Amino acid sequence: MRVTRPARYLPGVLGVACATALGVATGISLADDVMLYLFAIMLAALGGRGPGIAAAALAVVAYDFFFIDPRYALSVDDLRNVMTFAVMFAVGTAMGSLVAALRRRERRTAALLAFTSQAASATTTAELDAALTAHVRELTGGRPRDELDRDLRSLIDAIERQAGVANARIRLAADARDAALRAQAEELRSSLLSTVSHDLRTPLAAITGMATALRESEGLTAEQVEALDTVVDEARRLGEILSNLLAITRVESGAALRREWVPVEELVGTALGRTETALAGHDVAIELERDVGVVVDPVLTELLLLNLLENAGKHTPAQTPVEIRARRDDGGVAIEVSDRGPGLPPGPEPQVFEKFFRGPDARVAGAGLGLAVCRGIALAQGGRIEAVRRDGGGATFRVWLPGGDPPAVEAEA
Repeated sequence: MRVTRPARYLPGVLGVACATALGVATGISLADDVMLYLFAIMLAALGGRGPGIAAAALAVVAYDFFFIDPRYALSVDDLRNVMTFAVMFAVGTAMGSLVAALRRRERRTAALLAFTSQAASATTTAELDAALTAHVRELTGGRPRDELDRDLRSLIDAIERQAGVANARIRLAADARDAALRAQAEELRSSLLSTVSHDLRTPLAAITGMATALRESEGLTAEQVEALDTVVDEARRLGEILSNLLAITRVESGAALRREWVPVEELVGTALGRTETALAGHDVAIELERDVGVVVDPVLTELLLLNLLENAGKHTPAQTPVEIRARRDDGGVAIEVSDRGPGLPPGPEPQVFEKFFRGPDARVAGAGLGLAVCRGIALAQGGRIEAVRRDGGGATFRVWLPGGDPPAVEAEA
């Protein structure tokens, strides 16, 4: 409960006393006495509504006692004086109420500014919650929200809105810091992968060449030939991993791509030639629309198809078919690689294109980069890729690439 300070009433008492003394000593008119009392009431009202009403009541009593006939008696013979008394009370009440409202608004603004200052300096949600709790407890005194007046509830609502804005700022700042850290980590990883890949290509090529030459030498035992076959196969697999690392680093770094019109038949034929070993034992069916071409980077697009075909060969049982189709679609070309293997792992289809993703039932070793490289190459060339489960088992990987007309060829003379 708010305690009223008696000192707030002192200016009103002194003001009315001075107005009375001045009026009695000078003998001024009643209208001038009223003006003096109104001035004293206005000064008293600066202390709030209570002091203003008290000064008005005291002024009415003094005015009636000292200046209204019959003097020195508390009685009123003229009804016009009642109107004067009413005006004094109205001025005191209005001025006091206005001052009280201004002071409430001042306290509200000060409290809101104090909380805003603390909220602006908060760097965590814990600091913000502590500041909010402290300010609300100070304003309410621990009382329930039904028990608060409308102005105080409005102030608490404003503070809570400011807390919401500050909380959003803290979250955005945290997200920005996390994004910057992720970007730095990704940049470091890309640089590391690119450096390692380039440095390993030369010694890997030397190992592959020497192992191949030794395997073709005469006088080797069966165990030695088998060991050299393993060396060549593993070196080739490591070379594929390095190619994928270089490709994904290139497309994610935003490097400019060399685009040209290439027949789909040529891309598919080259990729099939490089995957003879991976597709051995599979019945490959090819269905390509004639005179279909794409405007792409030939090397990267060949690597995309190579990864899709090797994925089908590695992860599907022998003797199961692999189907390759290409057709015009929506201003571009849709290329599909389908199989009848175990299909996609449980979960959403796009997860298979994440870096280093490996299904729970993966049948062969790998780094989990092939499909991630496919997605990166497709997106970098303005295309898209998706994985779809097939009815009856298996999966279809569908790539859409931008198409175009073949370059004009000048007729020979």
